[in-house]
Amino acid sequence: MSTPTLATGLIRRGVRFRTVQQVQSNSSASSARGRSRRKARAALGWCVAGVVLIHATMVLAMDVAWPPLRDPEYGRRTSALQKRTNKYPDRPLVLFFGSSRTAMGIKPDAWEAVRPGTPGDPLLFNMAIVGSGPITELLTVRRVYDDGFRPAVVLLEYWPPFLRQDGRFAEQTHTDPVRLQWRDQPVIRNYFHSPDETNRRMWVSRLNVLKENRNRLLVQMNPEFFPRAGRIGKEWAELDSWGWLPGMDPTLDDSATRRRLREHQRPTYRDFFDGHTIHPDSDRALREIIAFVRQQGAEVGFLYLPESAEFQSWYPAEVERTSREYLFALSRELNVPVIDTRNWMGEQYLADGFHLSRIGAGVFTAKLGPAIATAFALNPGGKP
Repeated sequence: MSTPTLATGLIRRGVRFRTVQQVQSNSSASSARGRSRRKARAALGWCVAGVVLIHATMVLAMDVAWPPLRDPEYGRRTSALQKRTNKYPDRPLVLFFGSSRTAMGIKPDAWEAVRPGTPGDPLLFNMAIVGSGPITELLTVRRVYDDGFRPAVVLLEYWPPFLRQDGRFAEQTHTDPVRLQWRDQPVIRNYFHSPDETNRRMWVSRLNVLKENRNRLLVQMNPEFFPRAGRIGKEWAELDSWGWLPGMDPTLDDSATRRRLREHQRPTYRDFFDGHTIHPDSDRALREIIAFVRQQGAEVGFLYLPESAEFQSWYPAEVERTSREYLFALSRELNVPVIDTRNWMGEQYLADGFHLSRIGAGVFTAKLGPAIATAFALNPGGKP
């Protein structure tokens, strides 16, 4: 073979060799890219599956396994109530339902400290929910029975301002749908002005459970995650083992603080009393509670909590007249006793004119225990 021919052959073989190398290199790169894409898709799939699993786990945890996570104000009380009924199974159970006035005003351990010590002493427990009017009282009463508790007596806070249900005064407007449970549907359907919107927001809170419940969950793990001023959970963070919520705490001789607290509330209650009417939904809810509780075999009564003389003077004469006439007419019609403690406590025991102070709650509840035992003739074994 001549030299040019040999050189040409070698060049051609080199070209073919480089071409084979290039094809093999391209093929290897393509395979690597394919493997990377498959790994990326697998990672994405596992990530999506993990997020779905976390959401499903949290929904089950908040709705089934640990309901107090969703509504700690209610859930923490029922957990404490279970311990009390386990410890005192034969004492007649008296449950209080109402607003922050009841939550801060009924301090059962004060009654425990002075009760006679007989088997028939009422076992008082505070099941109030801050902001409750008759509709939220109904919702809470139904939950308590659904959770298996069987009180001997149910006492309902009666308070005229919260009998309004029109416009922005409707209880639905300040009810957080995240806290609602599916078993609340009878109340939602029959009393909420926009049940479909409420149900939509309930679904959103479950489909996007971490975003919608993040702050609620974090503050239960560690309240210090949030500044004290903006911290949620004030309604339940300091609950004691009897369901009592410690309220404002001006000293007995601190009239300046009480005056400041009271005047801070004046515009709010001027609005409540301006155009005040007793809404038919409030009347219907109270009647439904009474019928429901009696159907379960328990007694039911109304509790009118203390107000200062100054706060009482804020009631327009017509509101004062109609609200008292309504209460006692309903009492006579349905044979429901009224424990009227409106004027039991002096000004020094009322932090803002209508919430009992911490000291006031203790003094008041120690006095209330015997009145309950008398009103319902309570006996051992939990039955009036």
